[in-house]
Order: sequence, then structure tokens, then C-alpha cells
Amino acid sequence: MTGLFRSGRLIQVLGCFWSIVAIGCGSSVPPVTNVAETPPLPESREIPMDPARRSFTERLGFPEYIIGVGDVMDLTLRDIDVNREEVTVRPDGNVSFSMLENVRAGGLTPTELDEALTMALSQFLRSPKIDVEVTEHHSKMVSLLGAISVTDRADTRMGQGRYPLKGKTTILDLILNAGGATPDAQLDNVTLVRDGTSYRVDLQKVLRTGDPRENAVLQGGDIVIVQGASLRSKKVILLGEVLRPSVYMFPEDARVMEALSQAGGLTEDAVRDDIRLIRVEDGEPRMYGINFERLATRGDYRQNVALRNDDIIYVPRSFLGDVNDVITRIEPLLTVLLLPASYRDLYTTGGGLRVDTGDPAAGVDFTRTLPGTAKPAGDGSNEDD
Repeated sequence: MTGLFRSGRLIQVLGCFWSIVAIGCGSSVPPVTNVAETPPLPESREIPMDPARRSFTERLGFPEYIIGVGDVMDLTLRDIDVNREEVTVRPDGNVSFSMLENVRAGGLTPTELDEALTMALSQFLRSPKIDVEVTEHHSKMVSLLGAISVTDRADTRMGQGRYPLKGKTTILDLILNAGGATPDAQLDNVTLVRDGTSYRVDLQKVLRTGDPRENAVLQGGDIVIVQGASLRSKKVILLGEVLRPSVYMFPEDARVMEALSQAGGLTEDAVRDDIRLIRVEDGEPRMYGINFERLATRGDYRQNVALRNDDIIYVPRSFLGDVNDVITRIEPLLTVLLLPASYRDLYTTGGGLRVDTGDPAAGVDFTRTLPGTAKPAGDGSNEDD
């Protein structure tokens, strides 16, 4: 009975909320945010880099690729006979070659690995000559989404997708190498998602003035989203542990990642692998699980589902239980959105609509599968399919 009451109450609150947004009811509600109106970050705010995810290092004034796990290399020993082997960097960061076992390769440049192999083989050979060539780059991948042209290049379809970093690569480099932006691309409104935080960059400024501060150098795990000029007709609520909780308007082809990025990304307290998408289907609220961690770090695009009008995305700070648990947590947030602005401000923290989500709830009982994903929304597992 309680579950039916809460579900009905949520439908009631949602109905009133969207009615106010559409026609106004005498209350002051937060304005619907058009994603194109999101303010740029202050110039003084630098985009942090993680040294462990860098794809290059400076050597003698020039950038050189940093070898990582999964990279494939051709190692050649030029002695009386040429000995060439194709090796893959193992999960422990080591490789084996010729008479050598467990040689450290991860974290080194090809030049540094060449020097290490030469020194090690000098125990067995006189003046060995080594060649190191990285032939396949897999250790540091980035994702490119949005208004990107689709082209065919050397039997490879370019466009949106995941790309390996092969050295020092900027946002503009990535877009150009992938085929370029579409004619309607808003290059002054490009989003870089790094470690769950979104940064807006203005590539038009780069093209106009050559200002390198807007053209960030990429690192492994980055996501770049190029906004298009599509008609914005979908209203979506973002609540919980995002930097800018609010109501946003999105184009028809918008997906979860675009919504999270426009809300400023996730806070440090966010549970990245237990985000919930709530939508009303056949008059009843349905809830689906989104694993941002798998989307951001493993390229699992099944998690980047298409949005529908009136969707709610809720990012918790502790693991959630059943649908009633989630409704209990988001209903106060929706109610706050209905309050006049002078009262609503009393319930916000730092401009963000958040509540104390309490202790983690035990047990998850979800069976519905979100279209485009292969697993139930809350099966309690974060393992790969």
C-alpha cells in the first residue's frame, strides 16, 4: 500500500511540476536551462591532469609516447640474424623478449625501453642493436561524441567512437583526426568530461586567436562531446550529486552522458556505478540503472542510453534499494523545485539541490532492463557481461 501511495504521489508531483514549467502557476520555479546557455568556466580554473593517464612525456624537448598495458610492439634484435617478435604489454606492465623475461615496459617511452633492453641483453650479447616500435595503441583510449562527421578512411569508418591516444593529442587534434565536426557543430560549446567532472571549452576561440588554453591536451579516459544545433525539445531533470542540479532542455538525440556533462559532471560523493534513470511508463514510474564508471572508463556505450522527455536522472551518494527508496529520496527534491524561489533557496546547499541520502540500503530488487542494455537495472553486479 505504501509503495502504491508513493508511486502515485510521485506521479502527482511530477504532473504538477511539469505543468508549472509549461504554463506557470503563480510560483517562482527555477528556469529551464538550455544547454547552450551553460556559462563557461572561469579562465583561471585549470583542467587537472592525472600523470598516470598521460599519453606522452617530453624527451629532449619533443613529446614521446608512454607505453601502457595492452599496447602491441614490434621488438627487433639485429645481430647475426634478425630476431623480430611481436609482444603485448601484459597487465603487470611487463614483456618478455628473446632471452629476457619480465622486462618492465609500462610507463616507459619506446626510447627508454630500447635502452633497458639493450642493457639487459648486453649480459649475453656484445653490443646488441634493438629497435622498438609501437604498432597498436590500446592503453589510453578517449571517447568522442556528438556533432562529428562520418567519413571512410582506409577502410575504416570514422566519426563518433573511441580512439587511442598515440602521443600528445589535443581536443582539436582528436576532432580533426576523427573526420571533423558537422556543419551545425557548436565549436564554442565543446564539453570535456574528465574523471566525472565536465569542463566547457571554446574551440572557436582557439581557431580565432590560437589561444592554447582552450585546447586541452587529452589523457586516457577523457570524453569529448561536441554539441550540435539541434532543436531542443526534451525536458530532463537532473538531481542529486551533480554540480548543477536543475531542469535542462536537450535535443531529440540527447543521451545520458550529454545530460550529466551539462549538469557539470558528478561530485566527489557520487556513486558512479549506481545512477538511476526514472521515467513514467503507462502511468507508473519505472527505474533503470546506469553505470557511469563502465561508460567512462571502459567505453560501455550501452550505458549511454537515449533520453526521453520528462526523464529524471538521480545521482545518489550511497547505494539505493528498491523503487520506493528512490522515490522517497527524490520526492523532496522535486517538491523543492515547486517552492517559490525565496523559500527554495533555504533548502539548497551551495546552489545544488541535495538531501542527506542516509546509509546504504540493503538489497536491490529490480528486474527491468533498460532498452539498449543487456542486464537488469539493479542486479547488484558491476562485472563485465
